[in-house]
Amino acid sequence: MSIGFGILSWRGYASLNAALETYRDAQLFDLFDRTLLFLPQMEEAGIDIADRFNLDYAGAPNNLGILGGFKALAQTLETDVLVLAENDYMLIEPREEVTKQLSVARRHIEAGTAHVWRLRHRWLPGQTWNIERAQKYWPKPDASAAQQRTAQWRRLLRPMKARRLIGWNVFLDEAADERFPEYIRRTQEGDLLVSSHCLPWANNIFMIRRDFFLNTIIPAAEAAQGGRLINGHPTIETELNRGWWRRQDFWIGVGKGLFTHGRLGDRGY
Repeated sequence: MSIGFGILSWRGYASLNAALETYRDAQLFDLFDRTLLFLPQMEEAGIDIADRFNLDYAGAPNNLGILGGFKALAQTLETDVLVLAENDYMLIEPREEVTKQLSVARRHIEAGTAHVWRLRHRWLPGQTWNIERAQKYWPKPDASAAQQRTAQWRRLLRPMKARRLIGWNVFLDEAADERFPEYIRRTQEGDLLVSSHCLPWANNIFMIRRDFFLNTIIPAAEAAQGGRLINGHPTIETELNRGWWRRQDFWIGVGKGLFTHGRLGDRGY
């Protein structure tokens, strides 16, 4: 299958430039058949960055939001497998590790053993990493006895919520698959597959089949529009994670990860 790397960038040019520098240093784009920078509300500043890094670009006259932007990006980037990112994910692993992890993820995505593969770093995720809620129910193995007891009570009082948060244990415990074999599997390569019953959809940088993204994920998000918006637009995460995603039998690949989140500047959200 062909594979492409697409970046969605609504403004945020400082973050975009910093991320692209890390990609260039590792010659990341040499590993893909096609790369594309998609610029909603396209401006000269974004075009200049695309030219500086020798990137193909496309865009739209208006801000499409996250859902609309990712949909337009995937429609334009016509490869069988996609790696999709917002503009503020910086590469922090060396090229040898990048090649290895992308190869493993691609193998599982193409085989259908994983429906989506997260590429955000498991142990160095960067900014805006909302793990605290999960830790209230599933603290790290080395947490204090008091924290463990409090978490146990929370799980007894709210068992359904505790189950929904089980998947977050892959970011807290190296042996999460041994504790929750029904929901977390270890792959032959040593990575993890996590059930969508207990780990939410995330717009973090991810690998996915293009047909699955455009024919399943995007229509489900569009059908569930409503509720919290960002800059007046739906986000995919808000729409999917109100229930639909948890009812599916999808598997999310989680390896060591390659990218950390580092937003520079303020875009109003």
